[in-house]
Amino acid sequence: KLLGRAVRHRRVTIFSAMGLFLVSLLLFPLIKFELMPSQDIGFVDVFIELPVGSGTDRSRDVGFDIDRRLREEIPEISTVSMSVGIADADNAWASMQDNGSNIISCNIGLVPRAERKRSQEEVSEHIRRIIGQYPQVSSYTVRSGDGNAQGGNSVEIDIYGHNFDETDAVARTLRQKLIDYRLDGKPVVSAVSLSRKDYTPELRFVFDRQRLADNGLTLATASSYLRNAINGTVASYYREEGNEYDIRVSLDPKFRRSPEDIGNILVTTPQGRTLRLSELGRMEEAYTPPTIDRKDRSRVITLSVSGSPGTALSDVSDAAKALLADTDLPDNITTHLGGTYETQQETNSELTLLLLLVLILVFIVMASQFESMRLPFVIMFSVPFAFTGVFLGLVLTQIPLGSMAFIGLIMLVGIVVKNGIVLIDYTLLLRERGQGVTRAVVRAGRSRLRPVLMTTLTTVLGMMPMAIGVGEEAEMWQSMGVTVVFGLSLSTLVTLVLIPTMYAAMEARIIVSRRKKLARKIERKAQAENPHTMQ
Repeated sequence: KLLGRAVRHRRVTIFSAMGLFLVSLLLFPLIKFELMPSQDIGFVDVFIELPVGSGTDRSRDVGFDIDRRLREEIPEISTVSMSVGIADADNAWASMQDNGSNIISCNIGLVPRAERKRSQEEVSEHIRRIIGQYPQVSSYTVRSGDGNAQGGNSVEIDIYGHNFDETDAVARTLRQKLIDYRLDGKPVVSAVSLSRKDYTPELRFVFDRQRLADNGLTLATASSYLRNAINGTVASYYREEGNEYDIRVSLDPKFRRSPEDIGNILVTTPQGRTLRLSELGRMEEAYTPPTIDRKDRSRVITLSVSGSPGTALSDVSDAAKALLADTDLPDNITTHLGGTYETQQETNSELTLLLLLVLILVFIVMASQFESMRLPFVIMFSVPFAFTGVFLGLVLTQIPLGSMAFIGLIMLVGIVVKNGIVLIDYTLLLRERGQGVTRAVVRAGRSRLRPVLMTTLTTVLGMMPMAIGVGEEAEMWQSMGVTVVFGLSLSTLVTLVLIPTMYAAMEARIIVSRRKKLARKIERKAQAENPHTMQ
């Protein structure tokens, strides 16, 4: 009955459907965006820095105290692995990572998701609150096990400039603004880290070349005594059961703890004399400049901005854009948004191109099968309403539109057209049997209602567990499930009415056009046979 009324009032039906699609476009600004969903795999990495120059003993005490508080206050924690200090020369893996006497690294394992009430994101936020209460901690980073900094999608702000002081000032200003930024009264940013570290204090021994020459020593020979005393030298090897170990000889640590101890290191000259190192030069205190990072042949300092739990990548990027526009930058400093945000923009562009190619290929396949350009055009009207269902589903569930949801949207293009194909194919069969347009459309809709609903329900119910997010690491696939379920459901409901109505409208126009052509042909023929009568 509904289909019969829709076919009899074709204009109202078609314009109502178009109005529904246009209204759904108003939902698009409410949709948030991300690159990939964060997965709850039960691991958190913590990287803590104390002020530069802090000794290993102090860092170890702070690390043990943080470890104690984490175990006491967070019952979801299963294991904590902590490392402090400078990597040994034989530890190649640790040497490739940031390490030092002021750096604490922790790998935290959580109990399985089913055994805890809080998610990995919430536990990470609790860890940040604990570490933030230590005034001796200069900076820290908390990363979830899936590699996303601070447990969420991140945005990197690259600040280009040659002058260290100017870029450092701009970076610190932006950092404070981002931390203080609020959206609807809630913080958007949980932490901001700078790529440029503080200057590192160090002791330098400066050799007096004239004194070295007077004692018959070269710079390489004298410096080797200092290097071997501090770092040690491999004197021999120890072999046991096929394994070989270095025997490293160095000065006892208790004799190299102070600058005076360093100056007392003994050096033997070629003449056999023994001198103290302090007789060959002087000790100086200095600060090593930070590492100079370059990008696009320019000096750069990078702010890694991480969103609060439940905050989408689009919220963080919008906050960064707003604050950059509100900050007065010197003329010689430029900025650029990168990181996950830049990757997300590139991925969306590529997926959009892929979506257009899929639409073209689906149209070509249907045109070759129906041997018509008109019928595939009618069937393709079901695709926009798949987008309407997707927009509605993402807004209702508050799930961001990411790569997985985009892939689900591309899948829908091939899924939703099958219902239109089923309806149009049977309608053509009834038309070949001599039935009129309206009767054929209504009978085809009634006859094919059951198979259309069966195929749709099997797909929707099959994707329902994925859309609900059941099981471990279900966050990765939930957006795809929501996209398919809502998009296919709404598209099917609209397709059952709109596609037959569109077909009836086009057929009606074709029939009217044929009748007009036939009338003109009859008129011309009659005029040719009886010219005097027509005059």
